[in-house]
Amino acid sequence: MDRKLRLIVLFLSFLLLSVIGRQVTGSFEFLLNQFWFTSGFLLLILLSLVDQPFFSKDANIFVNGITGWVSLMVVETSARDFTWKFFLIWMTYLIVSSYILMWIRNNPSYAEDKFVLLFSKFNRQLGRPQIVFSFFFIWGCSRQFGIGSAKFDELFLFWSIFIFLDLPLISKALSNFFDFKKTKITNIGSLLGITNPKIADVVLKADLKIITGSKIIFSNSENEELANGLSIDDRIILGRRIGKVAIISMSENWSSIAKENPSSVSVFLPIETDEKFTSVVISVVDEGSNIEKLICNIRPEINMETGEILWTEMANGERAFYQVVAGQITEEKVSDENRIQSVKVSASQIGVWEPKKCRFEPVTWVAPAGELVHKASGISGISNNVPEGQVIVGKVPNSEFPVHVNISDIVTHNTAVIGVTGSGKSYLTFHLIESIIKSKVKVLILDISRQHYTFLNNLKPTPLIKSTDVSSWLKGSSMLGIHQFAVNSSYPLVTSQFVETAFTDLSKIVKLKAGVNEPARLCVVFEEAHSLIPEWNQVSEQKERDYVNTTARIILQGRKYGLGSLVVTQRTANVTKTILNQCNTIFALQSFDQTGLDFLKNYMGEEYSRTISTLPVRTSVLVGKASSSTRPILFQIEDFTERWKSEGTEDQSNPSLANPSQSN
Repeated sequence: MDRKLRLIVLFLSFLLLSVIGRQVTGSFEFLLNQFWFTSGFLLLILLSLVDQPFFSKDANIFVNGITGWVSLMVVETSARDFTWKFFLIWMTYLIVSSYILMWIRNNPSYAEDKFVLLFSKFNRQLGRPQIVFSFFFIWGCSRQFGIGSAKFDELFLFWSIFIFLDLPLISKALSNFFDFKKTKITNIGSLLGITNPKIADVVLKADLKIITGSKIIFSNSENEELANGLSIDDRIILGRRIGKVAIISMSENWSSIAKENPSSVSVFLPIETDEKFTSVVISVVDEGSNIEKLICNIRPEINMETGEILWTEMANGERAFYQVVAGQITEEKVSDENRIQSVKVSASQIGVWEPKKCRFEPVTWVAPAGELVHKASGISGISNNVPEGQVIVGKVPNSEFPVHVNISDIVTHNTAVIGVTGSGKSYLTFHLIESIIKSKVKVLILDISRQHYTFLNNLKPTPLIKSTDVSSWLKGSSMLGIHQFAVNSSYPLVTSQFVETAFTDLSKIVKLKAGVNEPARLCVVFEEAHSLIPEWNQVSEQKERDYVNTTARIILQGRKYGLGSLVVTQRTANVTKTILNQCNTIFALQSFDQTGLDFLKNYMGEEYSRTISTLPVRTSVLVGKASSSTRPILFQIEDFTERWKSEGTEDQSNPSLANPSQSN
């Protein structure tokens, strides 16, 4: 019932009680000093006009106890007999017990301690306003006018009518009636049937505008609201308007439709939009969903993209987020000759968003069948305050969710950046290297592409001509050392020499402790790794295989000394798996070779690996220990093109970088 209607009922009830009081007492003095009137008026207010039509909370009992206790103070001292004292003890008990219950109750009713639940139910009965203020009213009238008197009988008749008419029920019925009339326009259709506990099929009038996304209300022939929901589909098939409605809330009478003809249930369209329905709802959780994956069917005209985030509400009230990884056109038979097409969306679980950690945590159960599926594009206010030691690398498509990585884990647990030329691989690598250096970890780049010195010139890199230069560089203040393979030597040989020298020097510095790994100290970047550490079948000579094995053995042992690697390559098929398998974090950008896709499938699953070949530029799938998501996640890499504009291009011709006489 809205405020205006409540005030009208309150005024009429007060007027009736005042007229009867005037008739009984002959004046209006009772309005100020008579206990029977105070208790009677409180009965009107608390029982029917404030919150008691929906009375249930312990807080209501507390308020009733306080109100009753205060009203007893109106009684003059000479009239405070045994009954008054009993009422005072009763109100005091309600105040204390309800306050204790409010203080100790933290669980929902289904998880509540049985004793506490029983105690609460007992209190709710003992503290109901019908009981409390009825006793007060009758006691006050009997004390004032005497039982059996005509005046007492008139007031007792008022009380009897008030109680037996069940004014709270009448108030609620009036509220439903006026709300129903206020929020609906004409009947727009009828119910066909229920295909899911929360999905209703409806037939609509053909001359309507498309109502997809609108709130829908169901009512029976008696104008009672049975349920409300959201229109998620609306099609015209052979002149017949067919729709689907996801049920949001149901009344107690919703189950009665099973006993009736469904077509007797009418469909109404509200005039005003409920705030609850303003988010972008596209479908419901459908058949085939499991813990790992959410399945839903959407209308073909809905525009979506790979990587977009969907969410649905779990049984515990948490929002579970899923990432779109696949879409498939399906058909549904609606009659012998007619079918309708939908798009079956498959979204992989990425978890529940934890704002304090700024990351996703896994969901441990399947999403509820028939629950609404929303687009996350409507969610705003997501914080970018990532924890210390993390760096943002991008965002989830069409959302504000940041994707970040742990810099220490990037190094110590090894990382691979995989993608074809032009996919955004190099800029992502530059960003990671810069972030590693900012965290006070040295970076040694073995660079065939000869681009790192150019783009990272602002970091003041040290040119490393020979492997023996590594020792002095490690002892110095420079954080970045680069070797560019200026001479025509065996790439695996030179690689093994630089890595072995770095490892030897670190092993002299670091004092190992039992069961303790050193923090990140040095990251070796293998640019164009398929040439530096090739797979065994990509080299023709045994000695080159031995060089690769030497490098791989050092990488395997390096973690305990704080040495890790960043493997950058176009083709995983051509990189030694001994090292690649040690990469606990992988950035997979656009890639096409089937061998590489098969390899990635072992890390991220089939559905994500299938997206790799169609990823747009500057888009990557991230999986592994360093990720802000415990599960694979597709994200858009930050646009770093304005950040590095070939600074220091003139230094590319630095003769100290390419002096054959100083080569290994």
